[in-house]
Amino acid sequence: MDSKQPFIRTLSAVLSEAECEAIRQRIESLGPAPAPITTPFGFVMRPDIRNNDRVMFDDVALAAELFERVSSCIPQVLGGWRAVGTNERFRCYRYQPGQYFAPHKDGAFVRSADERSLLTLLVYLNGECEGGETRFPTLGQEVVPARGMGLLFEHRVLHEGAEVRGGVKYVLRTDVMYRFEG
Repeated sequence: MDSKQPFIRTLSAVLSEAECEAIRQRIESLGPAPAPITTPFGFVMRPDIRNNDRVMFDDVALAAELFERVSSCIPQVLGGWRAVGTNERFRCYRYQPGQYFAPHKDGAFVRSADERSLLTLLVYLNGECEGGETRFPTLGQEVVPARGMGLLFEHRVLHEGAEVRGGVKYVLRTDVMYRFEG
């Protein structure tokens, strides 16, 4: 993989329509609340940067299933780190009209000194919204949400969740975990 060109890839049909709907219902049953941003000093509410809603849950079985479905499409080794699975900690986002997430880079999930995430995996749970594209402003690329589609990219890539202008956008987010092998 070219270290100058960031890894970004879309994957069709990562989740079925029924799986997307089941997760969307799970999100609603957990009661999404305004999402904070993560800073070096902890979580902070900054609606000028991010005003969408979020829920989190852990699901080991779903993480294993997603890794099985995407593992052939990811870099197996990144700078001495080998792919070992997807994170069981799911962050699920709901964007209603007027909601967005300004340009940012994703932080790593650090499980231990030798295991951390390097890639973000987004799965769009619906596609019936106006706006809500995932944009990569420095690369001039954007991805239009489609039900069940996955989007993989390196945490280091600047991206944004464009404002939803109509309908509601649901996204499942997790990370691809890597273990250091030197």
